[in-house]
Amino acid sequence: MPATLTRPVLVFDGECDFCRACVRFAERITAREFTSVAYQTADLAALGLSASDCAEAVQWVALDGGITSAHEAVATVLRHARWPWPIVGRVMLWPGVRDIAARVYQRVAQRRTCIVEAPTPPDGA
Repeated sequence: MPATLTRPVLVFDGECDFCRACVRFAERITAREFTSVAYQTADLAALGLSASDCAEAVQWVALDGGITSAHEAVATVLRHARWPWPIVGRVMLWPGVRDIAARVYQRVAQRRTCIVEAPTPPDGA
C-alpha cells in the first residue's frame, strides 16, 4: 500500500528529454496540483511501484493509492488540466479510442529518445 499522499504523483523517466518536456507541459496546463517525480529519484516502494514498471511507462499514483500507467496515466493527467484538456483525457478512455490511445502510447514510448547508457564503473567496482 502506497504511503499516504497529499497530492497525486506522476512518476516519469527523468532521463528522457521527451518525458521531461511532457511533464513540463502537464504542469503548465494543470488545474489541480500534482507532484511529478523522476522514477530514478523516487521512493518507488513507498508509492507501490517497481523500477521495471516505471521504465516501461509513465505512472500515476492517485490519493487513494490507485495506480494507472501508460495511456491511462496520460488521460488522468489531462483530466486534471484546464479546459479543454479534460475532454481529451475522457475521450482517450472511450471504448475503441482506448485501444488506439494504447497503441499510440506504445509507439511513442518505443521511439522516444532516452539516455539509457549507464556510466562505466571504475576498475574494480
